[in-house]
Amino acid sequence: MKTIAIAVLLATAVLVTLLSVMGMVRMRDPYQRLHYIAPPASLSAAFITLAIFLQRGFKPESFKALFATFVLVGMNSVVTHAAARAFRIAEVDNWHPKKNEEVPIKPGDKMIPEKNP
Repeated sequence: MKTIAIAVLLATAVLVTLLSVMGMVRMRDPYQRLHYIAPPASLSAAFITLAIFLQRGFKPESFKALFATFVLVGMNSVVTHAAARAFRIAEVDNWHPKKNEEVPIKPGDKMIPEKNP
């Protein structure tokens, strides 16, 4: 029974990763593709960690896998933000908004027109 549960967890991790790859291939631009980075880094890693805990129990290697999963989940947002910023810089040579481009700092902020020098 334990072997079946481990196999199901690992198969689920592989399935989540494959679906994320298919989603990345299907998207039009790099910004849309970034949304498909999170599932393998979080869900697949969690499923693999659960499988390791089922197989090995409360051993040091299980806790190392748990730590690696926490690092993956935590770093996912940092890497995604850095990649999005790099894509923006590659497109426009500067990550700052262009003149007359309305980009709010926070969702509730009002747009303030720039003064012409």
